[in-house]
Amino acid sequence: MHHHGRRKWKKIGQDKREAQRVVHRINAQLALGEFSMHEDVTPTVGAALSDWYTTYKPTFSASYAQLAEINIRLHLVPAFGSLRIDEIEERHLLDFIRAKTESMERPLQTSTLRNILSVLRRVLSLAVERGEIKRNPCARLSRVLGKIERHQSNEVRQVSAWSRAEVATLIEVAAKQEPVLYPLLTFLFSTGARRGEALGLKWEDINFDEARIDIRRAWVRGRLAPPKSGKARSVVMSDGLAQVLHNLFMQRRKKVLSAGWKTVPELVFCSETGGPLDERNVGRSWDRLRRKAQQVGVRPLRLHDARHTFASLALAAGTNIAWVSSQLGHANPEITLRFYAHVIPDEQTDLGFLDFGGTKRHPDGTGTTKAAQAAGDDRASHWKRKAFMERETGIEPATLSLGS
Repeated sequence: MHHHGRRKWKKIGQDKREAQRVVHRINAQLALGEFSMHEDVTPTVGAALSDWYTTYKPTFSASYAQLAEINIRLHLVPAFGSLRIDEIEERHLLDFIRAKTESMERPLQTSTLRNILSVLRRVLSLAVERGEIKRNPCARLSRVLGKIERHQSNEVRQVSAWSRAEVATLIEVAAKQEPVLYPLLTFLFSTGARRGEALGLKWEDINFDEARIDIRRAWVRGRLAPPKSGKARSVVMSDGLAQVLHNLFMQRRKKVLSAGWKTVPELVFCSETGGPLDERNVGRSWDRLRRKAQQVGVRPLRLHDARHTFASLALAAGTNIAWVSSQLGHANPEITLRFYAHVIPDEQTDLGFLDFGGTKRHPDGTGTTKAAQAAGDDRASHWKRKAFMERETGIEPATLSLGS
């Protein structure tokens, strides 16, 4: 192009089509007298990604920091790094998705693509807030990836979970052939905790008197960190789990004498030397157990599916979804419902609650209706008597027990 009578050269864009589009824009600016050869200060996508990672890394968990660095270095910078942030368009994202799902020997899953592009979406959202770009081209990303996922799949995906019989078999095989993994596996099935939360559990977190366990930390990538939600929670401890943990503590006390330890290690699930369990060793033990259990009819699912199994069995038994959500550490029951709605019983065989009046055959209502009305009358009478006693004597009667 020519500027003030002198020929100027500048490399623009990634291909001829993009360069031609920029040329048309510059020619229009020249015609209006608005073009300038001063260096454009708009950052490239690569520079914006690097700046975002450096700035916000202190807020990342160790696992997310590692994942984000890999996604930026291996995927985002090679594909978008040289583009300015105001040049990136939805078509660039679609080209990237097409390359990762159609042109690769091992196409990426949409969940992986979502994780990769979520980093880019965060960076561009900040650019919108700063006024560097007008809109975020990643705004419709979830909708696009959702359509791609439906096209790639031949069925609706659901979380995987073992049956009660499979759980019993797994624990039995673990007790006999992987004794180190046995108490850890029992804990995971009994609480729905994550593996890292189990590996970070300390004896001080267990309250045998109140049958409660506090989840306050997780062992992730070789270090202790807060739970994934960033919040502590308290979970119930069943009688069976309490017995397993009590036996484990007694074994630790014996090990103090036999191994020459100064005291019982603070971690509940520890190594032979009393230190934290190595996550890779846990994975190897699980792979051995999974192969052995598969030989007796147990499906070879992931260790993380113990968490899904806890939730599925609890909800299938009619347990309140809000309680299950709190046990899992979800932010709200909507998240729990999103994952486990398919296991909640939806068949209602007793429709007596819909019988509001009589019919020709039963003018006064059915037996179910009468029984419900009688139960309601009894409850009303109970509360009337209770209110009368409080008013006349000033003493509140004891609450009736539900029984054991």
